[in-house]
Amino acid sequence: MPIIRFDPPPIQDDFGEDDVRSMDVGRRQLRTEWPRTLYKPDSPDKDWCLILPFPNTYQNAFFSMCDVDAHAHHASTGKLCLFLRGSGRDEEPPTEATKWVDTVGKYVAMKDFLALSFALDYERKQGDPNRSQIKIGTLRARAKPYGSQAATKQTTAAADQLVEHCLVFLEVMSCYESADCVVSMPPSDPAKSYSLPRYLAARIAEKWKREDLTENVRTVTSRTSIKGVRLAKKLDTLLGSIKVTKNTFDGKRVLLIDDLYQSGISMNYCALLLLKAGARKVFGLACEKTCRNDDNVSGRI
Repeated sequence: MPIIRFDPPPIQDDFGEDDVRSMDVGRRQLRTEWPRTLYKPDSPDKDWCLILPFPNTYQNAFFSMCDVDAHAHHASTGKLCLFLRGSGRDEEPPTEATKWVDTVGKYVAMKDFLALSFALDYERKQGDPNRSQIKIGTLRARAKPYGSQAATKQTTAAADQLVEHCLVFLEVMSCYESADCVVSMPPSDPAKSYSLPRYLAARIAEKWKREDLTENVRTVTSRTSIKGVRLAKKLDTLLGSIKVTKNTFDGKRVLLIDDLYQSGISMNYCALLLLKAGARKVFGLACEKTCRNDDNVSGRI
């Protein structure tokens, strides 16, 4: 008889280059942008319903973290509806569901192709470019020297604070627990002596007690920054510039670390390469989400 193996969530769906090329990333922070999530049934034969902005990331996070019997429905509007079975006669929603919303709602969830994809926070309050910079944004600015500037003690001190914020996230977001290795997004210039994502990945791997496989995902061709490239052309700028070592990631569940999530093209392309190299799942974690998905380029939030 064939052996049937159950793959528990988070589930990694298949995707390809065309999906990444046409990706129009969405993002939401429930606490600030989606304040109402739980809806009481209008009759006892119906159940409490948890309505979320999109299925990507949220569905995997819910079923990985929340011990509640639920049925997932993907609405035609793009929303995720989770019907909490057996709760129709309850005056209050299941406590587990309420706690889950409180935990997940602090972070920025991404609508992309990774099994899980979150940022710790926006660059500025509530993702509004006209509002003040928040703590995570300030720390990242201090932790990342630009141009030919060398890293200083102040640089690494700020980076170490970002590491601690990431570790708190990984502790409360138990959906990431199954990751067995850590990788950083490779820098656009392989000659850089200091890379913030690489620094973060090394420290997180050490303190979270996971294998650091960053050296097996490297830039082989220097590339210009894709920040000012139009969305439709971003992937073309990346193609062929990153190489993943063969036979290293077979069956691995990878935590992919970056300091900044903008359009998501870079992280999703890197994840695609990891999956093609044999990785089983890729979980993304960025420190900061930009206010727009395409800074300096015409794009939608």
